[in-house]
Amino acid sequence: MNRPHIVLAIESAINGGSLSLLRDGVEISSWIGSASVSKAEELLVNIDAMLRTSGVSKNEINMVAVSAGPGSFTGIRIGLASALGLKNGLGIEMSSISALTAMAAATEMQGTLVVAVPTGRNAICIQEFINNGGLSPVSEPGTITEEVFAETLSTEQDIHFVLHGSLCSYVDASTSFTDAGANIARSIGLYCYARPAKIVEPLFISKSF
Repeated sequence: MNRPHIVLAIESAINGGSLSLLRDGVEISSWIGSASVSKAEELLVNIDAMLRTSGVSKNEINMVAVSAGPGSFTGIRIGLASALGLKNGLGIEMSSISALTAMAAATEMQGTLVVAVPTGRNAICIQEFINNGGLSPVSEPGTITEEVFAETLSTEQDIHFVLHGSLCSYVDASTSFTDAGANIARSIGLYCYARPAKIVEPLFISKSF
């Protein structure tokens, strides 16, 4: 019998962060933070608790998948450092990907997609993609104010938005959107599970306004 492929996914830079545990591409456990993750110790404690409640040993993990950003600079560093420690300590694969790319890939919508996540201090990070049977970025990720974001949602009728759950309060009846929820780690885990392990450059994106 083949050994199950278990992926531990980490997103620690957007709002309270999230964790996801996937077995053969199916989520079996998750955790969503309620406050900003400020210490690596807090993240590791929640990983340990999630493994225990799901009955998975750390030695059963095949891959650790982690967000490369965007979000809190401290949160990005904590996530990457924690993933690297698990990779080296357990002797497993590590993969990283932009949270924006993972969110775009998780939706089945075709056409123009704009993915958005909160980054704090009145800033929202967005990136545009095109999905015509294959996902391609159209723009680089950048930041806009909450006010500009709200106006964009109401005026861009030919775009499908993929939103972190905390941003769905901005939508109105005319908005075409997918609620990606707060468990962004799940999207990251699914993306990395389906592809060869690869580590991308971190996305440390400063406010542009």
